[in-house]
Amino acid sequence: MQEKARIQVSEASGGHPDLLIVTGAGRGIGKAIALDMAKFSSVLCISRSDSAKETAEEIRNSGGRAEALVLDLEDFRNAETVIDSWIRKSEFKRIAAVFAAAILGPQGPLIGCSLTDWDRTFRVNVLGNLAVARAILPVQRENRFGRLLFFAGGGAAYAYPVFPAYAATKSALVRIVENLHQDLKDEGDFATAILAPGAVQTDTLAMVRASGAEIRTTVPIAEPVAFAREFILSQYCAFSGCFVHVRDEWRQYLRPETELPKKDLWKLRRVE
Repeated sequence: MQEKARIQVSEASGGHPDLLIVTGAGRGIGKAIALDMAKFSSVLCISRSDSAKETAEEIRNSGGRAEALVLDLEDFRNAETVIDSWIRKSEFKRIAAVFAAAILGPQGPLIGCSLTDWDRTFRVNVLGNLAVARAILPVQRENRFGRLLFFAGGGAAYAYPVFPAYAATKSALVRIVENLHQDLKDEGDFATAILAPGAVQTDTLAMVRASGAEIRTTVPIAEPVAFAREFILSQYCAFSGCFVHVRDEWRQYLRPETELPKKDLWKLRRVE
């Protein structure tokens, strides 16, 4: 008989998951979401350093349920194997995930960038996060429930040549979220979204500022945390599959029987 994961399954009702998986949970927005959502579900914290363990310990010290996995998402094949094994040893049925892990990658014009660095950026930001999604999707589909939240950023809505590989990965994730919505829309209670969180005061933003990049919208970390909470716990979402900015009027579209106007404005496509 397989050993059970140490987190115990909590009672779930309504739109609540019994497990939230967070990549990039060691710092920044990922950590803030993990700490906030620990009031509602068990949390599996993932990062490439021991900071994931520190976040999980902080949750447990506050009375929550949490575990941690130290994984380098660049090795996406290993990441999928490890998460798949962890999930199989658990009894969680209603699973949500927040994909906050990302690296900025090479800086400056393409001619001066190493494609090896581009490759690493895609492995972490895209394939690494998708490996985690692939590992949990079978359980989500079996139980007909899932919430999947990704993060966009500079480059997904406009040119961002300061960190070109990062921009390309974030643009790719917008289309991937659109595709995931189409994959899952008839599979049960699923919602997917990708959020532009604005410029939040994190270590990553400090690196962006140091590069001399333009900062367009600065927001407190509480705003993307609130979006994650309300999206994950919602029982209805009119913007599933969409690219949402944290300052959009998104709350009204978590109400039953609302429809999203001008849907093309919330997509990665040419609008005419």
